[in-house]
Amino acid sequence: MKCAVIGLGEFGRAAALSLAQNGVEVIAVDNNLDRVNGIKDEVALAVRLDASQEHALQAHGIGEVDVLIAAIGANFEAQVLTVVHGKRAGIKKIVARATTPDHHRVLVAVGADEVFNPEEEAARWMVQRLLITNITSYFELAEGFSIVEVKAPVGIVGKSLGQLDLRRRFRVNLVAIKRMMANERGHKVLERFNPVPLPDEIIQSEDVLALVGSVIDLANFMGEYVA
Repeated sequence: MKCAVIGLGEFGRAAALSLAQNGVEVIAVDNNLDRVNGIKDEVALAVRLDASQEHALQAHGIGEVDVLIAAIGANFEAQVLTVVHGKRAGIKKIVARATTPDHHRVLVAVGADEVFNPEEEAARWMVQRLLITNITSYFELAEGFSIVEVKAPVGIVGKSLGQLDLRRRFRVNLVAIKRMMANERGHKVLERFNPVPLPDEIIQSEDVLALVGSVIDLANFMGEYVA
């Protein structure tokens, strides 16, 4: 997979590094030389150029990538032009950063396949972490409803799912269990994944639970059992 990240501010740099660390061939682009030099040893190619200039993008093979992430934060005109140029080049997937609802609408209108607001996402994650104890990750299904991964609270260790009766008592569904164990280095690794837990399944201390419900119901369940 080949990906271009345009704009190496805080978000763009983090995205480029994370992609590269996961084996993606990354072309990192910014018009600030210091930012380019700061990442050049971590990605396949780091280039200083003005992404609003279509010929400059074409000259460095940006049109040949599978995914383009338009992460320019300060210059919205350049952000829009980057999306337009990527669309004209036939890039299969274009992801763009927006900072306002109006920007979101414009970026969709000019061809972005997916538009996100990092600050908004960070705020949602903060709220989830504040409300739901022991949460390790979450995915929002609809407003106010999420699927979350939480470390099994001490209060339910040794109990069966039948005993807990989560659906009736808390309006929460447990959809999977990750059974973790420590490896020789002491790091937690997956020992077993149970995608269909049965009522006689006993919760163990290192389990990670995948739960579905409203944020309030999930918070109530975790609050009941976390000391």
